Amino acid sequence: MQLKWINFFFYLALVVLISVYTYETIITFSSINSYIGDEVWYPTAAYNMLKLVFHVTPPPMISIGYPNEQNIQTYINPEHPPLAKYIMAVFIYFMGYYPIAWRLPSWILGDLMLIVGYFLAKKMVGNGILGNLAGILSSLLIALDPNVWSLHGIGLLEIYVSFFSLLSLYFLLNDKPLWASLALALAMLSKESAYVLIFPFLYYLGEISNNVKKRAIYGIGLPVLIYVLFSTPLIAYYGGVKAWLDDTVIHSASWDITNGHITLTATSQISTPWDWFLNIHSFYLGYNLYANTNPYVLILWIITTPLAFIFRDSKMITTTMWAWTMWIGFVIVYFLGNHTLFSFYVTDFMPVADTYVVVSLFRLVKKINILK
Repeated sequence: MQLKWINFFFYLALVVLISVYTYETIITFSSINSYIGDEVWYPTAAYNMLKLVFHVTPPPMISIGYPNEQNIQTYINPEHPPLAKYIMAVFIYFMGYYPIAWRLPSWILGDLMLIVGYFLAKKMVGNGILGNLAGILSSLLIALDPNVWSLHGIGLLEIYVSFFSLLSLYFLLNDKPLWASLALALAMLSKESAYVLIFPFLYYLGEISNNVKKRAIYGIGLPVLIYVLFSTPLIAYYGGVKAWLDDTVIHSASWDITNGHITLTATSQISTPWDWFLNIHSFYLGYNLYANTNPYVLILWIITTPLAFIFRDSKMITTTMWAWTMWIGFVIVYFLGNHTLFSFYVTDFMPVADTYVVVSLFRLVKKINILK
């Protein structure tokens, strides 16, 4: 069978998968006309940004008002970077203050994630039937992931950092450092859990180039520059760079390493990074939605990670360490003092882990066949 027909068949399968995923997303989440879980913080922060940061008149709150939280009418969520709130604010401005407005960007990113996962796996395994099969299985694994499913349907930060970090990895492994750097910056602007991705990013740049200047520009300089540029409205709002740093970046760092995200007595909602591998204490989001993890894939991820080093494959090493680095970041946060972590953080790195597991197994099969 010619390659173009193989590609056509699998592209069609991807379209069908995305169509089903979109349909299930709409019928599951569009009917919930209320805040889900931590949506009490982020859409309201986006709404407040329209008023306080961008000085535009937001649409009136008609069907749903502010949640019953202290100081919520002036809260702009300084604990986390602003990109997700910017995007929600745009949708709220044009669509009104309705749950579908702040959830729609997440739905779109969830669909796009299936596409990126497909082409990332295909790139790593190769063209032809095997590469396409690896691609569609990666997309399917992401689509079936219970954590990603719950988080992509609602207006939280997780799906933003997850998508942009996956996109950055895709561009990086395609040796497009400029686009990878831009996507990395967007991931960092979505949530601070992406900050640590600078390390695997620099590792892979070192594998493809000995140019230290290039590594410094793409791995550090450009992401930091874009981060600051996107933060310009907030710098103006806080009254200068120092005040912005104190009230956002430094405040965020201190917030991340302290308890208080939830009461320590809510043990059924709190889970450690090692709990995630066995789906212990999955976070209840409300409306019968849980941030469950997939222990089978997570354990397979542990088992298959050594293959990347055994094969001495820099692309495989970068992919698995991309996810591990984020997980290690949460471990560091835990040992620095924050014992109120939640299972839905898994979405930040899970699509990369899903893709790596599929790719590693396909590469193992190919290696065995070569040896035979």
